[in-house]
Amino acid sequence: MDKIFRAMGERNRLRMVLLLEKGPLNVSELVSVLGISQSNASHHLKILLDSGLLTRIGKGNWAFYQIRRDNPFVDELVNNAFKYREALPGFHHDMKRLARCLLKRRESSRYFFDSKEEGELSRIGELLPDTSVCVPFLERHLGRREMVIDVGAGSGRMIPFLLSVSSRVLAVDSSRRMLDLAMEKTSAMKLLHRVEFRLGEAEHLPVENEAGDGLLMHMVLHHCGDPARAVAEAGRVLAPGGVLIVVDLVEHGDTRYRDVHGDLWPGFTGRSISSIFRRAGLIPGEIEEYEENRILAAAGMKGDKR
Repeated sequence: MDKIFRAMGERNRLRMVLLLEKGPLNVSELVSVLGISQSNASHHLKILLDSGLLTRIGKGNWAFYQIRRDNPFVDELVNNAFKYREALPGFHHDMKRLARCLLKRRESSRYFFDSKEEGELSRIGELLPDTSVCVPFLERHLGRREMVIDVGAGSGRMIPFLLSVSSRVLAVDSSRRMLDLAMEKTSAMKLLHRVEFRLGEAEHLPVENEAGDGLLMHMVLHHCGDPARAVAEAGRVLAPGGVLIVVDLVEHGDTRYRDVHGDLWPGFTGRSISSIFRRAGLIPGEIEEYEENRILAAAGMKGDKR
């Protein structure tokens, strides 16, 4: 406990903790937001790590730092510190810089997909892990739905499956080019009358509150600038009793995913996904990891209204 309080007692380290309360950041991002040197940032991060306040995900030059949410004391302490964030001079300035940093993340992901030719996208897709092993998990948790929202629909790969378990699909993607591809494929399969397409970000869904009773994020979260915000948005647009399914990469240190696929995050653990679900007000459910395929599937539910 004494290490934790001493670690938070220095202003720049307190600024780091308040920034990381909003979600994981890497060293370069912290340097750009705080306006300090990389060596200084690394020094402060080591102290925060040693105190038990933070944990590190990823490896080498692709590592992110986040609050140690599995420690109840740390979780409560950081939450209470954030409640009084207004008392820290310069906090709003830090938040503005953080917003620009997260916007840059989203723009880099969108540019990656918009800049690829269709043939190149197909080749990139072939390099991804096989997610077909998750189909029984999806069928089990989606069951029969009235309307499923496909967030990060891409070229529409999952739309035929989603229409097999629901009456309608609302497909959302941040890339106009990807949506055009999805519309062409859906039209060719004569399914267009059951699908609506909308341009938008996972972190700011162009969808009404409680619009769908199911939502899928299939190999999407590792491309989101702010995964926690994306899951919170999923919670907003789900109707009470609705289910969110996340299929994504298991946490790894393979930088080829960043360089070849434009990934922003080195995957997730079951624990980190459950934590993100809880922070979004969702009830974490079953999680399956498919080690051979390097992916996981997680279900979360929005509670019924009282």
